Amino acid sequence: MHIAITNLLNRASKCPVACFLKVLLTVGVIYAIHIALFHQAHDTPYLSALVVDSVGVVAVLALAFHWSCNLRKDE
Repeated sequence: MHIAITNLLNRASKCPVACFLKVLLTVGVIYAIHIALFHQAHDTPYLSALVVDSVGVVAVLALAFHWSCNLRKDE
C-alpha cells in the first residue's frame, strides 16, 4: 500500500493538473450517478444534461492533459 501511495504522489508531482482533473472526474461521475439514482423526479432534464455534459468536458480535458504528460515523459 505504501508503494502505491508513493507512486501516486510521484505522478501528482510530475503532472498536477492531470491528476487534479482525474480526481475531479471521479467526483463528477459519482455525483452524476447519485443524481441519476436519487434525484430523478426533482431535477429538470436540462440540469441532468448539464451535469453529464460537464463530466464529459472534464473527461476530455483529463484525457488531453494525461496524454500531454505522457508525451513530455517520453522526451
